[in-house]
Amino acid sequence: SFFFKKLKNWDKTTIDNVDFYIANSNNVASRVKSFYKRYSDVIYPPIESNLFINKIDSNKEKSYFLSFGAITPYKKIELLIDCFNINKKKLIIIGDGSEKNKLQKKSKDNIEFKGFLKSSELEFYFKNSKALLFPGEEDFGMIPLEVMAYGIPIIAFKKGGALETVVENRNDISKSSGIFFEEQNVSSLQKTIEYFLTIENSFNPFWIRKHAQNFEESKFLNKFSKTINEYINIK
Repeated sequence: SFFFKKLKNWDKTTIDNVDFYIANSNNVASRVKSFYKRYSDVIYPPIESNLFINKIDSNKEKSYFLSFGAITPYKKIELLIDCFNINKKKLIIIGDGSEKNKLQKKSKDNIEFKGFLKSSELEFYFKNSKALLFPGEEDFGMIPLEVMAYGIPIIAFKKGGALETVVENRNDISKSSGIFFEEQNVSSLQKTIEYFLTIENSFNPFWIRKHAQNFEESKFLNKFSKTINEYINIK
């Protein structure tokens, strides 16, 4: 805590040396304003264009839920383990991290850990999943968008960057890219999973992909270039 306080004090001295802030989400921009008292433009980071060349099979039967990413405490993968240990539904977890061994030991047979996979191997697991589970709070969160590029919906914790990437429209699920759960506990997550299973066939994978294309590389490059050039011209 001693060094953290010194680091915070030093950090405040650097604020005036920054000409212009760019944040990767409104979530981060609000923290810049709160702590630094500075405005920042928001430019969402990009997902790869080649994710959109894969064919969507909208008639395929999906057999499991998916978790993808680092297995570390703030990602809240343990919440998924606790929930799926109870509901006995199939869960596949892709990724590695400090909590992997501990969580493997407490997981029941319906939960599979695949470890780190190459990009060429990920497509199979994305396409065959019912939904991606995103239980943590992120500054932005690239993984939900990468999975949406395959037309797969998201079940996300209703906080942080997910609020800017996941579209929930419970009046018209065909215009949704996922749904939210309100609290980081088993009860809230399980209730949302049960609801998802009643409406999963109402999602439109092509609408989900089209939404994800709003975050594609070319859009990022155009906005970043335009923002910097405008700032330089103002200066």
